[in-house]
Amino acid sequence: MTWLLRLGLWTMGRPWWLAVLVIGLLLGPAQTLLDRLDRWNWDFTGRVLNSSASPSVNDEQLIVAIDEVSLQALGHWPWPRALHAELIDRIAASGARAIGYDVQFADSAPAADDRRLAQAIRQSGRVLLPVTSNSGAGVQGSSAGQSATVLQAVASGVGHVDAQADPDGLVRRLHLRAGLGANCWESLPLAVWRQADPAAARAKFGPGPLAANADHPVNASSGWGGCASSDVRLATWERFDERLLPPQRIELPRLSALQVLRDPQSTRAMAGRIVWVGVTARGLEQPAASPGAAPGSTWSSVQWLAQDLHVLMHDQFITPAGDWVTRLSNLLPALLLAGWLAWRRATPLRANQMLLILPLPWLISLGLLAGAKVWLPTTALTLGLLVAWMISRAADMQGARADLVDAQGQADATLRAIADSVLSIDAQWRVRYLNPSAERLVGDELARVQGMHVLTLLRLAPRDSRVFEAALGTCLENQEVVHIQQPLRLDVASQPRLVRLIASPVRHHGQHPSRRNSEGNSAAPSTRPEVVLALSDVTVEVEAGEQLRHETTHDNLTGLPNRTLLTDRLQHALTGLQRNQRSLAVMFVDLDRFKRINDSLGHRQGDAVLQEAARRLSDCCRPHDTVARWGGDEFVVLLEDIPSREVVAALAGQMIDAVAAEFQLDGIYVECGCCIGIAMAPQDGRDADTLLALADTAMYRGKAHGGKRFEFYASEMPAWTREWLTIENRLRHGLEGRDFVLRYQPQVNLADGRPVGLEALLRWRQPDGELWSPSRFISVVEETGLILSIGTWVIQEATRQLAAWREAGVPLVPVSVNVSARQCLDRHLVQVVTQALAEAQVPARLLKIEVTESTAMADLGHLTDLLTELRQMGVAVAMDDFGTGYSSLAHLKRFPIDVIKIDPTFIRDITTDANGAAIVRATIALAHGLGVPVVAEGVENIEQQQFLIDQHCDIGQGYLYAKPLSGEEVAEFMRDNQPRRSGADPFASTMPLISLDP
Repeated sequence: MTWLLRLGLWTMGRPWWLAVLVIGLLLGPAQTLLDRLDRWNWDFTGRVLNSSASPSVNDEQLIVAIDEVSLQALGHWPWPRALHAELIDRIAASGARAIGYDVQFADSAPAADDRRLAQAIRQSGRVLLPVTSNSGAGVQGSSAGQSATVLQAVASGVGHVDAQADPDGLVRRLHLRAGLGANCWESLPLAVWRQADPAAARAKFGPGPLAANADHPVNASSGWGGCASSDVRLATWERFDERLLPPQRIELPRLSALQVLRDPQSTRAMAGRIVWVGVTARGLEQPAASPGAAPGSTWSSVQWLAQDLHVLMHDQFITPAGDWVTRLSNLLPALLLAGWLAWRRATPLRANQMLLILPLPWLISLGLLAGAKVWLPTTALTLGLLVAWMISRAADMQGARADLVDAQGQADATLRAIADSVLSIDAQWRVRYLNPSAERLVGDELARVQGMHVLTLLRLAPRDSRVFEAALGTCLENQEVVHIQQPLRLDVASQPRLVRLIASPVRHHGQHPSRRNSEGNSAAPSTRPEVVLALSDVTVEVEAGEQLRHETTHDNLTGLPNRTLLTDRLQHALTGLQRNQRSLAVMFVDLDRFKRINDSLGHRQGDAVLQEAARRLSDCCRPHDTVARWGGDEFVVLLEDIPSREVVAALAGQMIDAVAAEFQLDGIYVECGCCIGIAMAPQDGRDADTLLALADTAMYRGKAHGGKRFEFYASEMPAWTREWLTIENRLRHGLEGRDFVLRYQPQVNLADGRPVGLEALLRWRQPDGELWSPSRFISVVEETGLILSIGTWVIQEATRQLAAWREAGVPLVPVSVNVSARQCLDRHLVQVVTQALAEAQVPARLLKIEVTESTAMADLGHLTDLLTELRQMGVAVAMDDFGTGYSSLAHLKRFPIDVIKIDPTFIRDITTDANGAAIVRATIALAHGLGVPVVAEGVENIEQQQFLIDQHCDIGQGYLYAKPLSGEEVAEFMRDNQPRRSGADPFASTMPLISLDP
């Protein structure tokens, strides 16, 4: 320990020798830590190299997945040998180039079953089977071992599927060959490649095991391709020919085993491809975590093998450098440079020079990886250089401390005689100096505020603070003098002060020679004050000017802008109207009964009423709106940047209610309403005088109707009145008063006329009993945000109705619920659905979510994730109004849907309109091509139904079958029409549902 401590102290003054010491420790005692860092370096470098590359699409391979759907339909695992034989026959008949069958036949089976499977493997002539470290030696004396031997004997070849995981659990490497006992096998991907393309595989990896041992093509004898020599038996499982896998992701087409066995048409996709068969069902697959997998996910064994084959076929494997090459590459450069500097007694490199050297080892590794496909980890060298740089940097900073003293007392003698306030601050905006005038301005001494942030000391108003920060930033960045002509407000001392500011940079860099540290390096610049601030007190001059300007542009009684200022602002707003393409509103406000109040109580009380009305109107407006007194009891409000008339209507209603509220005046409660006329620009005009005249006209129209109301000038648009606000208020209380109800319209199977589903339709019950459809109030619901609470109620009510039907013994079919774009963008939709299903104790398969095509295309990425999560819960997804949203087919193939619904506008004229009929036929064909059933909405007559049946449409919905029904009517309808039993998939008879995910 003593010599190690002395060595450390000696290297502290010699950064390069310290780098050599650190590298030696990492390559020796700290090898475990270095291995972990090298793995991290490999992952990072690989991602950098592949950061700009999108996931590769491999059309040469296809995965036949033994997934959850296949297991549910065909039986639990393990499957009988006959089922495997049938699957192999189907794949072989499709014309696949090679079949990698990643299934371990470790269970025993009757001899007849083994013969059936062996016959299928032999007849195919393209099946390759896996071998593992456990199965490599065989299971002597067991029927399972004998079965595996029989199957391997008739296979076209075998290959090992050993995946070696690193200590962190990630699989980064593949060994092209592995052996046990007297046998040596290629990896299964390489063996499959030899079967699919012998010439290409031989050109890259030589003749292979078949040439090495023609008598036993399945179990190639040892002594080939890097395995142990033929006269040596491997006592344990040994791996040879290591390769690193690049951290990239490959998209592979996938078919379910159920599709291959049940749908002969699906086998067309396998023609001419390499087909992999493996288990992907959760709990049965052997997951392989890899840096190339998507974040938070793993690859199944068969997916990992397919990824390996893609990388192998495209020559993308990386060869790791040998141990001694790695050690020399990390240690030798630092050792040579340290020795050269010591021999030449050269000036040590400065910290900023060393900083340029730091990335060189990693760049070399990156270059070798990109150019030669060789991985040479240089983590040890990089860490050694980093330590050397830190030591050099610390030495460079030692001289910086002494320079701090130079800033104290800067120009103190000359500044004491200046009347202006002078402050000196550093680069961090901390106060370093105040002259006596500045001390009087801030009301504090230098000793108490030194080191304080300048904004904390000056206490600027928020707007002035932003101006000050911008000016100071410009001064520091451009090293130039900045004058702020606008007076700044300082809340300091006994009362606020207004000052003008000049910020001047202190240009000391390059004028003061930098100090040298003990080793001759240039020390870092000292932390001197960076900016001098000169503050001139202009409070008296500014206040006098503002008072004069205010009197000419504001009303003396209310303090509001007068006609002159209002007209100026209105003209300015109209000038910029075309640039922002928004609207503005002019509101002419006239007080009701003011003359009576003024005559009864007197002018002083009348003035108080005007002041109170002005205050209330101002409180209703936004900060950038203008409330002006026009004259007498009239006011004008200018609203800029208005998104819609609804906003103006709502604000006008607030103003009327605010002004009409009672207030006490000399012990008397006074009530004074108002009437508001509104003109919009550019709709009603683009001229200030015209808009004011039109607003005045609208105001008098309101007075003619009794006052305490607002009127838009455009009389042909009466919807935007207080009646609209009344509807909004009733909607807000609709849920509490149970005014909303659901009606359900059946969906029937066009093949046999039986009901297979229901669509929940929202209705709003009016006081007279009439039921309004959403088309009459949905715009108000969307605008006010009530769509979220009403949408939640619809989902809860639909699940409660399902539970009620179940209790009454009604056969159950799925219920579809429409969701809006606002609900889809809300993060709580999944939680709402989950809670509703849990409270009603209804299976998720009985609920279906419908989204319109336009909603789907609005935010495809977010909605895809949301609906994928719902489908994982078991909730089906339907695309409503298909054909009206102009969606991209490239998006549609990736969108997670189970049903496509054709919009009624296309169904209405299919028997008379050739274009409409063509669109319906194309939509049905497109949906069936994607494996998705089709629902035709709006079926109203037999001719439409027959057309849809002829085009093989699956499901119909419309008045031909039933109008929207209540819950009790649905129960009667379901019993009369004898729907399929509860629990069956209502769409199972129409078309198999397949996943559209890539």
